[in-house]
Amino acid sequence: MSSNAISPTILWATESGRAKACARRTIRLLQSSHGITNIQGRCAFDDMDFLSLGQLPSQQEHEQPPPQQFLIIFVSTTGDAEQPSSIRTTWSRLLAKSLPKTLFANTQFALFALGDRAYGPDAFCAAGRKLAARLVQLGARPACCVGYGDDGSLNGGVFADLDVWLEKDLFPVVRHQRHEVVKGATTNNNLIESEMLVKADELLPYEVKTVPENEKPNNQYELNGIEEWQKKEYRQYYSDHFTHARPAASYQYNHRLERREQQHHLPANQLLSSAPLLGRVTVNDRITADDWMQDTRHIRIHVVGSMSSSDTDQSSQPITNENNSQILPYQAGDITTILPSNPSSLVDRFLSVLPASIRAMADETLHIKYKPNHARTSMNHPWPETCTLRGLLTYCADIQALPEREDLYALSPYCNLNHADGQDHRDKLISLSETAGAALYGDYIIREKRNWVDVFYDFESMQWENSGNDGETMDDGKGSLLLTISHLLTLLPSISPRHFSIASSPSFMKLQSSCSSAEVGFELELCVAMVEGTTPLGRPYTGCCSKYLSSIIPKDTEVEATSNFVEGSDIVRLWIHPGSFSKLPLNTLADGQENDSTKHLFFETPVMCIGAGTGIAPLRSLIFEREAHRMSKLGKVALPPSNGCDTAIAIGGEDNILVFGCRKKTMDYYYGNEWEDLTNSKRLGLIPAFSRDQAHKLYVQRALREAGGGELIARHILERQGAVYIAGGSKMARAVKDEIVEALGARLDGGEKDAKRLLNKLKRKGLFSIEAWS
Repeated sequence: MSSNAISPTILWATESGRAKACARRTIRLLQSSHGITNIQGRCAFDDMDFLSLGQLPSQQEHEQPPPQQFLIIFVSTTGDAEQPSSIRTTWSRLLAKSLPKTLFANTQFALFALGDRAYGPDAFCAAGRKLAARLVQLGARPACCVGYGDDGSLNGGVFADLDVWLEKDLFPVVRHQRHEVVKGATTNNNLIESEMLVKADELLPYEVKTVPENEKPNNQYELNGIEEWQKKEYRQYYSDHFTHARPAASYQYNHRLERREQQHHLPANQLLSSAPLLGRVTVNDRITADDWMQDTRHIRIHVVGSMSSSDTDQSSQPITNENNSQILPYQAGDITTILPSNPSSLVDRFLSVLPASIRAMADETLHIKYKPNHARTSMNHPWPETCTLRGLLTYCADIQALPEREDLYALSPYCNLNHADGQDHRDKLISLSETAGAALYGDYIIREKRNWVDVFYDFESMQWENSGNDGETMDDGKGSLLLTISHLLTLLPSISPRHFSIASSPSFMKLQSSCSSAEVGFELELCVAMVEGTTPLGRPYTGCCSKYLSSIIPKDTEVEATSNFVEGSDIVRLWIHPGSFSKLPLNTLADGQENDSTKHLFFETPVMCIGAGTGIAPLRSLIFEREAHRMSKLGKVALPPSNGCDTAIAIGGEDNILVFGCRKKTMDYYYGNEWEDLTNSKRLGLIPAFSRDQAHKLYVQRALREAGGGELIARHILERQGAVYIAGGSKMARAVKDEIVEALGARLDGGEKDAKRLLNKLKRKGLFSIEAWS
């Protein structure tokens, strides 16, 4: 059997990119260690017709046997044990009851599931486990044991677990299918280096040329503080690049920035493209004490346009729902996805550690195209077709990311062997990429948070240039490559958008703006904690997007209603899509009862919100959405004033209850004044948990356990048929869920088994949801 007798199809489902990174490593090892080059797929599930790999009943009638399929699958778990967005369309199709049980009878599969044990045993790798079970139901046969990758594993997280699974489970199957007998593992370094050079020099997907002087865009805006992606000459090219980061489920809007509901169809010329919305930061306030260790920001964004190719506002009738009321721009509990930029200081530092030939072209206008023999797949991302290198590094390339082990392997051939440390640098990069070097990789990259800039700085032999090579393989017999822009674009990852729970209520924001002059677009608010700290060796680090957002200085600029595109350094690019709390109950007891207006004060379904830290963001959105709904029924446009009474907790019949945890009341009690005002006006039952304000630590799970004499949560669910929404860190969310299961289990005949069954039932109704993150 030839080396290519096995032709696997590799697919992934990912939210953050880890599953794709696992696929990338597997592809490289299959090619380099097993000689398998005919690899199909190499994309996300929803990028292809997955069901076409199976055998439908109509195909079974043909005499020709169907081709045998060998799938290698990587699946992450997101949200509350849910499938990632890049597989949701395929997953819904796989759940169809009409599918035959022999659909994948011609298929073997190997599946590696990614998750985080901090979410608990039920949620750990749940998406992958569900997919494996469904494939077996449809006739597929597991080729080996399912692999499990844990974000919390030492020395590389899921990637450390991946290497174990590859060596112990997948690769033995591959060798068996190729009828190979592999004896002691030996490494031919010359062959490896030759193979790396071929991949790096001959298989570049990009062709980069400088734009001639007479064809360069007019940089007329350069002195006006306009960023490159906002300039008219570059705008469409950047817009096409940014569109690839769009979340699959993000909303679409018309040219009046009115949201289209999923079932509401509009002519294509009345909808904006998949390009990001544009929002102006109007408020950026620190909400933690100045002397507190954590810098958390309350940010308000006024969405005023988009990067749509159309700059003119096309008139259209307002979008309404089936009740003929105007659709809100987003829903309470939704998520905004923001594309950050790199700071200019970091871009300058990165340029300084690149070869001089690249530095000299930093501000030249480049034309970037795929080579004709390279298809655009989700394995390689399209850069803007026309831009400068400085602009690409600022707005598109994620030079703040921690390089994966595969990235270090890909960088190794660029270590110039004419440099005194060239061979040593190459050996170290290869060692860092190997399974045996997992601990070293953990120390060097993960714990010290070294990004792309740091790696180029430390391995300076990649900067070394010899005259006359001009990017070709060096003819000194040592086998090195000169790093060019084309190579650099093949190596660098693109910036991934960051997700933030919206902290504002769309209805409440609408009530507030009803008396203002702001008529263009809509507003949303975020609660963002700055990610910053020092590594074990004292190296400072910051989060890419939180640092980007916190550094934006709001400007006193009025929005022009005549243009769909806005400019300035205070403009952010974003999308909005549904979150975990999309079925918030809003019916009041008086709905349909015209004669009893006093009942407008109460909701049919009480809601308990439980969270800690910035988990307060979506919970604030839910609470104020219900308040806005109540106020609109009462004809009010402002919250009732506080009566100034003591804020002692009196949890009883309130239809909104908040259990919120933070460290200190005087330091990081996010939106504390709002909660106390609502408590004083008897519209909120408040249970705070300030973990460091007393001798013993008090966390939200304990506060919940002790509330109402230990009976509050059980009464809320069993007697009042209330909803429960949890948001915050994964460990907190798991601990709170365990408390709820224990409290319910003590009351139900079937104990905790019945408690879990009840929570699953509430989850299907949208009355129990968790939004957690690591």
